[in-house]
Amino acid sequence: PAWSVKFNKAKFNEFLFATGDCKKWLVTKKWSVMGWYANSPRWIERSSFKNRRYTARWYRRKRPEDPWISLEDHGRSWNRGGILYGGKSWGSHHAATILPVHEGADVYIRQKTVKVKDCSKVDGGGWKLVRHVPPGFKWHPARDHLRGTAKYGTPSKFPSAPAWSIKFDKTPFTEFLFATGDCTRWLITKKSSVMAQYANSPRWIEKSSQKNSRYTARWYHRWRVPHEPWISVTDHGSAVHSGHILYGGNNFGNIHASRVLPKHMGANVWIRNKVIKKTCAHLDGGGWTRVRHVPAGNRWHPAKDDLQGTAVYGTPSKFMSAPAWSIPFKTTKFNEFLFATGDCKKWLVAPKWSAQGQYTNSPRWVKKSSVSGKAYKARWYSRRRYPWEPWVTLRDWRHSWNKGMILYGEASYGNIHASKILPVHYGANVYIRQKNYNLPDCSKLDGGGWKMVRHVPAGYNWHPAKDDLQGTAVYGTPSKFMSAPAWSIPFKTTKFNEFLFATGDCKKWLGAPKWSGQGQDNNSPPWGKK
Repeated sequence: PAWSVKFNKAKFNEFLFATGDCKKWLVTKKWSVMGWYANSPRWIERSSFKNRRYTARWYRRKRPEDPWISLEDHGRSWNRGGILYGGKSWGSHHAATILPVHEGADVYIRQKTVKVKDCSKVDGGGWKLVRHVPPGFKWHPARDHLRGTAKYGTPSKFPSAPAWSIKFDKTPFTEFLFATGDCTRWLITKKSSVMAQYANSPRWIEKSSQKNSRYTARWYHRWRVPHEPWISVTDHGSAVHSGHILYGGNNFGNIHASRVLPKHMGANVWIRNKVIKKTCAHLDGGGWTRVRHVPAGNRWHPAKDDLQGTAVYGTPSKFMSAPAWSIPFKTTKFNEFLFATGDCKKWLVAPKWSAQGQYTNSPRWVKKSSVSGKAYKARWYSRRRYPWEPWVTLRDWRHSWNKGMILYGEASYGNIHASKILPVHYGANVYIRQKNYNLPDCSKLDGGGWKMVRHVPAGYNWHPAKDDLQGTAVYGTPSKFMSAPAWSIPFKTTKFNEFLFATGDCKKWLGAPKWSGQGQDNNSPPWGKK
């Protein structure tokens, strides 16, 4: 006679529905049977009808005779002897065409452990599993937008385990690995690429099961939508239909889940703290000190000091993934800036005087850069009324702002000014150095005997003196270096009769009698000796 034992507390993940003579049978996952559905496609692992995975439309409504489990769709099976399970002593053709012919029917269960590829070894390993959803038709129960605050279930290494999540909001990490349970579909992305608000926006993927290099895919992550973010190997629009969605929340179903979770043994979330040490201090002969850093992300430096070196925040670190930081350098002696991306692929060296100050679309001197080995000019902006300036760029601003050629910005400014460069090149850094250039010896010009009494360095302003060359102005500290700040020593009482005016590199110069250089004149032709 008919009989049944309790199995509600038994550990199992597969059903076998079979006729008494075993001529008709099917194996299906527990999750494929359980749940509520009506004429919905459910997964069959294999059967007496097919030796591969396929779907059949079944019913499991809140009716006592359900579920109806069949070899093919219910509509084709109920009167053709294809039903393998029904309840409530239901009769009619559902039973008459199968049970008398095949010696009744039985239900079996088993716990089948399947070995799958170990995703923890992807891309060199170091991954920690923090969230899991088993094969089924619903995504992760979590609604924490991947902040790591959701905790539920019991952690397990088995793909068939019920959904679970552990807290990771206080765990230091820099990368996510989103993968299917069988590890055939996966992607690695930076934490900064996931943790922001965006809608159908391109986000950076470091590598994936489809591509071994960096690329972007359009995702969704809106705070008001509890089942987001949607993380996918390809753009969201196509990934929904092709089964390339790798993360969703709030038990969301639809084809977002059914096209991937049942086929690939669920999905998992892994994290790791990948720290990369990188320095650009070797560029252009070295000697650089890093003073400011912003990590990969969509925001520029938090500083608002116009590169004066007064902003102090964060904790200095040698790691590219470290949060933004800045140390004071206003009182540090230096004469050159190095602006560089975190990976050192884009950089430029500029004199201190070229980067500091106020200017609007003005040509500023670049000593050397990743795009040119010689000095050139690029038009930059640094206006006091705009807190996100100065903008330091490899080329003129108008050709750089939307092409990933900005190397410095402030006030946490975002937009494509940041997104085109920072996520792609692991953030950006500011370095400084004091590079001393020995002055060419102009004292030997025109027979020699010259004494240097006044100096102004490279820049956009002439000598501070206001003494009409009378030799009364005294300021600064005399130095033999071209980069030294402006200085002047008194020469009013010094006995001399000639001036030598020369550029720092001695390439342009003139000698003139003392009486020709001093005195009052207005566009008068002074005498130049040579």
